[in-house]
Order: sequence, then structure tokens, then C-alpha cells
Amino acid sequence: MDKLSVSIDAHKGLEAAVKTIFPQAEHRECFKHLMDNMKKNFRGAIYSKYMWPAARAYLSDNHEYFMSKVMAASAAVLPWLNEHHNLLWARSKFSHDIKCDYINNNLAESWNSWIKENKYLPVYALANAIREQTLKLLAKWTISRALKGTILSDVVHQMNAASKGLGHLKVTKGDRNQAEVSVVYKDEEVRRHVVYLDQKICTCREWERNPNMEQYIDMAFSVEKFKAAYAGVIPNITDRNQWPQADKGFKLQPPVAKPKKKTARRLRKKRILSCMERTGKATRQSKCDGCGELGHMKGSSNYPLIGTKKRKRTKKTKSIVGRKKAKTDAPKEGSSSKRLPLDEPVPLEMVVCEDHPAPAKKMTPRKKQLASKVKKASPTKT
Repeated sequence: MDKLSVSIDAHKGLEAAVKTIFPQAEHRECFKHLMDNMKKNFRGAIYSKYMWPAARAYLSDNHEYFMSKVMAASAAVLPWLNEHHNLLWARSKFSHDIKCDYINNNLAESWNSWIKENKYLPVYALANAIREQTLKLLAKWTISRALKGTILSDVVHQMNAASKGLGHLKVTKGDRNQAEVSVVYKDEEVRRHVVYLDQKICTCREWERNPNMEQYIDMAFSVEKFKAAYAGVIPNITDRNQWPQADKGFKLQPPVAKPKKKTARRLRKKRILSCMERTGKATRQSKCDGCGELGHMKGSSNYPLIGTKKRKRTKKTKSIVGRKKAKTDAPKEGSSSKRLPLDEPVPLEMVVCEDHPAPAKKMTPRKKQLASKVKKASPTKT
């Protein structure tokens, strides 16, 4: 059990049970749950700024550097971590033999999402549903038949991508299986690490996760280990009606439930979110950039300096039905039309151009009827 790692969340009951059943295993805890608990006691952006880099750092020196920044903000952080979160949560503290550098419980969360649709089933039906899903997962052993080579192809692609753009590094060979890799950091500081090819380790501690030569990659990323992971066989079973019947000597009756005032509701499938995960419009209000008040935006109609943007409705005006009159800018020579000053009203008879009358517009029967009534009502010109 020395190469077994168990990562738990903030449940203290699981922590005590894991320590009792697996005392020799490496006990880790989810860093996301740690930060959720830390936000309740220590507030400020400086904690999130330096705690996450401290958890992701592979080197102990880098981890101590970021933790010193946190300790400078509050000296009570370290005693609180030792009392409430004394398990492993930083990569620099993880074992080299365990090829998993996760600092959260995403694997467990994906498992919960995987069986979410079957959680409402009874125990025997839930176990059977998980067995069927696992059978489909183990069907990946058919992929291993087409795999060739020693190392998995995905690992080789990652190795090739990581080996590009390394011209700024300086390599100095020492022993046959050792070398120094140097780089100038920010044009003033020289950083150097030592690579041990025979031991497959490096002082940067990233060798196990992202090695740079295929023949020196750990066997955990090999095709052989992939085949061994899916080599297990889950036996097929019949349905429940064909199971052997056991004589218990008594008839087991269903439990008698207490009568409830309300009817039974649908079982809850979606998990209850914590206070740190609840987001949305129900828990926050938008802030206006103009007046600084909550509940509206600057372009909203509720903005007091703008008011409503709706157009006010004007009074309806009756339009005169008839032929559209043509307008002329200036009278032509020989025409009988006269140009009047702008301040005097212009009769309708003088607006019509006698030389070039406007073409008759096609009207609907209703408009023709109205036009004839207007023409009869108008006085005749003598």
C-alpha cells in the first residue's frame, strides 16, 4: 500500500476511515475544498494569488516562496492549515512513485456525473447499472490490439510538443548518464537543474510528468501498462428472476413508513451546491457605471439621467386623398406659372406644372370612391 494515494474532500468522517483502513497509503486532500474553507476565515485576493501557485509548484523552494507571501499577509494561516488541513495538498509534497499530480478531486466528480442518472435506483439495480457501465469502459481493451511500440502515442505527441522551442537552454554533460541544463531567467539570474538518465529523475521534479526522451520514459506510460489496466474481466450475469432463491425462514416485509402530510416528491438528482458555488442573477446585482447604483445598467431605461427611451406617440393627422402634386424649383420660360415669395401661402392650382403634369397614380376602388366625393364637393372653376 506504499504506492497507493487516497484523495478526499472536506469530510472528516472519510478522513478518519481512510486512515484506519489504509494506514500506509499517501493521504491527500482536495485543494479546492481547502480554498473554500479558507475563504471563510481569511479574506483577500492575496491568498488566492499565492496559494494556488504554492499548490501547483513542483519544487519545494518555489512552494516555500509562495507560502512566505501568504504568511506575510497573515501569520495565522500556517497554524490554521496545520490544525484543519494537515493532509498533503501541494505537488512538492507528493511521492515520486505515484504518477498522479492532481491537486483536486476531479476524478471523483466525473464518477459522480457518470452515475448521476442511476442514483435514484435501488441498491441492487444501481450495482447492476454500474456493472454494465464498467463493462463498456473495459471494452477499451480492443484498442490495445492496434497499439504498436513501447510508449503510448498520446504520450509521444506530448513529448514532441514539449521538446520544441528549447534553443534557449544550455546543456552541459558530466557523467555518461548525467547532464546540467541551464537557462538565463530575466537576463540576470541563471537557473540550473541536473538530469539523471539512469534514475529517470530531474531536480525540477517534472521528469515523471513530462519526460523528454522516449527510451527514458517511465513504464507507467507504456503500452504494456495500458493493456494491463484493461485486462480485468467482469463476469456476465443473468437477470434477477434467474438468481437462486435462498430460504430465509421468514418473509421480509417492506418497511412501514410514517404517514406524511405532503405527497412524495420526485427524487433529487442534482446535488445541492455549496455557498461558494452558487452563482447567477439571483445572487448578484448588476452595478451601473453612470450613477453607481445596483439593479440597472447605464443603457437601461431605469437610468435616472436618461429616462425612458420609448418614443412618445403623436396625434394622428388625416391625409388628403387625391393625386400627388408635382413640385417645381423654378418656372420655365413661356410657362404661365408665377413664383411667389416664401412668406405668402401658395394656392394648390399654382403648384401644378402645366407643361409636365404628373402621371396618374393607380388607386384602389375605395380611394377612387373617396376621390370622386371630394371632386363633387369642391366648387367648379368658371
